[in-house]
Amino acid sequence: MTPAPDAGPDAAGAWDDLLRAEFARAARDVTPGPAPVAAVVRAGRARRRRRTVALSVLAVLGVAFAVAAGTSLGRDPHPAAGLAAPPVRPATSAFAPTAGPPSPAVPRTSASSSSSSSSSSGRQIPTPVRTVAPGERVAAAPGWKVWLTAGGKHWQGGEDPLEQFRSVTDGNIDLARPGISHQGEGAFHSGLYYGTRDAGRVELVDDRGRATAAALLELPGRPGWGVWYAVTREGGALGLRLYDRAGRLLSELPPL
Repeated sequence: MTPAPDAGPDAAGAWDDLLRAEFARAARDVTPGPAPVAAVVRAGRARRRRRTVALSVLAVLGVAFAVAAGTSLGRDPHPAAGLAAPPVRPATSAFAPTAGPPSPAVPRTSASSSSSSSSSSGRQIPTPVRTVAPGERVAAAPGWKVWLTAGGKHWQGGEDPLEQFRSVTDGNIDLARPGISHQGEGAFHSGLYYGTRDAGRVELVDDRGRATAAALLELPGRPGWGVWYAVTREGGALGLRLYDRAGRLLSELPPL
């Protein structure tokens, strides 16, 4: 069935037609088998059952995890009576620095002063003394200012807008002996303390025995005197007490 080599293009086309006819005849002789419908259906059902089982297992695991998490969150963090909790050991390192004892506080400072209190043992804690520059205005209370010069105490506020002055050089103050003075208007109180370079606390004591610690101001160099001020409840008599840093009473004024 092979055409002659020199038959030309017409012989090649005839050869192609012959091949197509032979292939068509062979295809007619092939009888196709039946489609495997039953096998396909069985395979599909098997895959569906496996998928259903997998989803059921995942659902059961999810519910179990939720129940376990809820039980853990609702558990009492403290062990029941008679059951000791396991000790928690802090992580240590051979190179971890050892904490040393805390540094003692330095009470005399140029930072803003605050009221002091008594320690848990009952011992009075000294009030920090604020060191101010000559003429430096200190806002002692709303509407009140206090400042110091080498001559004494200055203050301004209240109903009188004029500057007021209390001298430490006019001879009325004995700087060689501890003492204290008091000027008050309404709830604002201030004054001088003098005769000591170791002032630790000024207290205002009302008629019920309640004490209010005053703020303390001094000029640089510890001249042996300073200014105190405080705000208390209006009304009632107030006594004054001056203590040194060791808590010893140096001077006292009776209630006025």
